Amino acid sequence: MKRIFLIFWTLFLGVNSIAKFQVATVTDSSLVIKMVEAANVTSFDITVNIFDLAKQNLFRKTQLEHVTNDQLLAFDGLKPDTWFAIRIEYRLNFMDNSEITKQEMVIKTKKSTREDPKNIEQMVAHIDDLFVSKDSIYIGVASVFKEIKKISTVIVPELRCENRILNPVSQQIIQHVSFHFDLSKLPKDERKCNMICMFPYLRVLIIDNGVTETFRAQEWCGSVEEARHLLIKSSNLQFSSLIISILLSLSILV
Repeated sequence: MKRIFLIFWTLFLGVNSIAKFQVATVTDSSLVIKMVEAANVTSFDITVNIFDLAKQNLFRKTQLEHVTNDQLLAFDGLKPDTWFAIRIEYRLNFMDNSEITKQEMVIKTKKSTREDPKNIEQMVAHIDDLFVSKDSIYIGVASVFKEIKKISTVIVPELRCENRILNPVSQQIIQHVSFHFDLSKLPKDERKCNMICMFPYLRVLIIDNGVTETFRAQEWCGSVEEARHLLIKSSNLQFSSLIISILLSLSILV
């Protein structure tokens, strides 16, 4: 009986999950998105605002009605090697009712046509430091926009433990920020924490109308081991880039 209930509950959650959009491909000049988790959606009406974060302006606004849930939406004419913020406002039409919701995403276009369009660059924040002790976890975070003063990156951190969630105060990244998850605040039998999450938000002044917009970018969630692996991988890439730079400099001198 319990097993039947669990299966029913899983199906119920699946049917009632909110349909959302996912990036399918990105090239140097185009973006393609598709709707997912939309089995019970008959059609949708959508408004897409694309903001150029480098120019701080509204790049394009597109409105469509009665779109089917299996239709790919393509946006052409984008600039290469540029970060864009996309705000999607849409009405989901069901058999007997409708629901209005919205979604945001931040993506970077490719530098050239030679790059893989399915390799999507959406992470605006990355872990650049990690220290773990018996009672503490320290996570350092940096932003791809740390050198751009007109774009502010705010990180909302979260540590998911067995019976509760630790939420240190959110911080704006200047060059780097560090978050301390103090496990000593938890009872000893509740210190089993298996998931760290970093939720980045971008604040940008849009020159067109003088309004400061906030965009939610792609979050990162993973275990301490996954965070450590990312940090090691990043260090290796930086070392490789340094070696290549030195070799190129030596070849020029020769």
